[in-house]
Amino acid sequence: MEAKRTVQEAVASTRRTQILEAAARVFAEKGFHPSTVRDVAKAAGVADGTIYNYFENKSALLLGLLGLMTERAQGQVDPATLAGADLRGLTRLYLSGPLEALSADHSELFRVIVSEVMVNPEMRERFYAQLLGPMLKAGEGMFSRALSGPGQLADPVRTALQVRALSGLILGLILQRVMGDELLASHWDELPDQLADLLVNGMARHT
Repeated sequence: MEAKRTVQEAVASTRRTQILEAAARVFAEKGFHPSTVRDVAKAAGVADGTIYNYFENKSALLLGLLGLMTERAQGQVDPATLAGADLRGLTRLYLSGPLEALSADHSELFRVIVSEVMVNPEMRERFYAQLLGPMLKAGEGMFSRALSGPGQLADPVRTALQVRALSGLILGLILQRVMGDELLASHWDELPDQLADLLVNGMARHT
């Protein structure tokens, strides 16, 4: 019974990824609003109704795409490195996941996501609940340990604010890139290291 459930879960995961990859192609080619669920189903080679077995609507598809890109980027990080990482290492890891999600050819999809989050309250709430909120919580856990002194816990409010400052920096960089900053795009892969040095060591020392 357990083996059967495992196989079913693997099949469902594969089908979900298949649908998301089809949605990425359709949204990039036609744009988000002109695209339909039927367009995505056709590109994925499935029936229209199959889409709704995995995603309740087109906005859920868009959030699923962002989640998939982020998961793939974070999958490149070895969790074992967190245990022995210093503050600079943790800062780099926290920055690298979301930034690496945009390292591939996903600029158009991020542009669509950003525009929808700004104008669609439901999309904004889901973006926070499914992506930004968990990202902040994970960051607070990471940095509360790194910022604690001997026998002393880090101030949770201060840590939470620092994590939000880092997340704001990430979102600002993503927004700046999708707006067409070519210099930023051409040096995108260097950002986690450069920013980690800048934030931990300070601008004057880094220079």
